[in-house]
Amino acid sequence: MSTPGSDVAALFDAEDIAIAGSGQGELWTGADQAIGAATVVSSWGLRWSPETTTVWRRGDVAWAQILGSVHVVRDGVDEHVPYWTTGVFGLDGDRWQWLYWGGSEPQESAKV
Repeated sequence: MSTPGSDVAALFDAEDIAIAGSGQGELWTGADQAIGAATVVSSWGLRWSPETTTVWRRGDVAWAQILGSVHVVRDGVDEHVPYWTTGVFGLDGDRWQWLYWGGSEPQESAKV
């Protein structure tokens, strides 16, 4: 997904997918909104580095916790920003579909 032109439609095509990004107002539901948002994000060419991935499965549902960072260069500032993701997947026939993506940008000093 971090590659411009990647096939995000194949990743986020579940009819009832939901995405919650790390910013206020970053909420998308349904394949059309999810694909649109993912297309924009992937066009930025950000490099996301997963560092620790933990996956659980219970029957036809699986979820993953992915802890890593995103390399961001903006306004002359070059930094690696911590970024944590939770993904929920459902088995549809013989294909896993991404049903939920929750992204967070953990803060050194959280308010909540």
